[in-house]
Amino acid sequence: MKWNSLRQGISIETEPMPTPSLEFSIVSGANEDLIVECLRSLYNSLKSTAYVWKVTATCNNAGTVLPRRLREEFPGIDVIQNNSPRGFASNHNVVLRRSSADYVWILNDDLIFSGDAVAAVTEFMEAPDNARVAVVSPRLNNTDGSLQPSTYSFSSMPQTLLSHSGIREHRVTESIVAALAPVLRPRAGTSRYWKHDRTMEVETFRGACVAVRMEAAREVGPMAEVALVGGEEVEWHYRLRRAGWKIVFFADTSVVHYGSQTVDHATQQHLPEYLKGTLYYFRSAKPRVTYRIFCGVLLGLFGARLGASRIRGDKNGVNVARRYLRVAWDALRG
Repeated sequence: MKWNSLRQGISIETEPMPTPSLEFSIVSGANEDLIVECLRSLYNSLKSTAYVWKVTATCNNAGTVLPRRLREEFPGIDVIQNNSPRGFASNHNVVLRRSSADYVWILNDDLIFSGDAVAAVTEFMEAPDNARVAVVSPRLNNTDGSLQPSTYSFSSMPQTLLSHSGIREHRVTESIVAALAPVLRPRAGTSRYWKHDRTMEVETFRGACVAVRMEAAREVGPMAEVALVGGEEVEWHYRLRRAGWKIVFFADTSVVHYGSQTVDHATQQHLPEYLKGTLYYFRSAKPRVTYRIFCGVLLGLFGARLGASRIRGDKNGVNVARRYLRVAWDALRG
């Protein structure tokens, strides 16, 4: 390829820039129609690109016709069939460990890609100034086009106590938190309460749609496998940042994210699983004594939740509190 420099009046012969290779890792959830719709939009997004790419779809539920359905509609797709359901990190780590691509995209199945989403993110990561960017997430939109907040600071222990105490489930408490967050964390990107209107480095974000630079992933290793429904990406982002890599929210393109449909609608039942990822982050980032004291405080909190649920006759609350107690006890034991 010839590049002409009009300023210097000379012609410079250079080798063509190598085309980046991409792999997309997507895992089926409770509604198998979602993964088909997501893949259709992804394939359409890739039609106008010159990238070398492949798609690996993991069917997380045994005994369905989904593998055959995917192979029939998407020729060349690599399908993994699990004998029993595995967790978010466990499924995607299979692809991360074996992939030879330059970038691996970790995807929820409840996404709809816009036409330029893949190209815009890839071009951003390929820019020389962004060589230390490890992971990028585009803006997430709801189905009506409104913003779906996705950026966060690393969890603090008081914040975690509030999130899993049951208090946040009340609308009044959530309204108070929404009002205080911009005051307590005024800098953009440090909470989910900002406009998400510019590209910037953040501490962590929701892992629904993430492009991963494999050079960084190979350096620090894959995600820890501690939960069924996610949350491990927080510790992973912490590990990447500690190694000098950047976590970037990318505002110049977006994808639609239905949200909460990959793990059905029983959100409260899955909160103990999300706590596992947060506790693993604390175990990595906090002093051992502080971590163990915090686990003890959680045991007291969840014991109180269990007692209150029994008094109210709330069978669902009793079940959730028992699961929380098991998570906290296992964490305390290490």
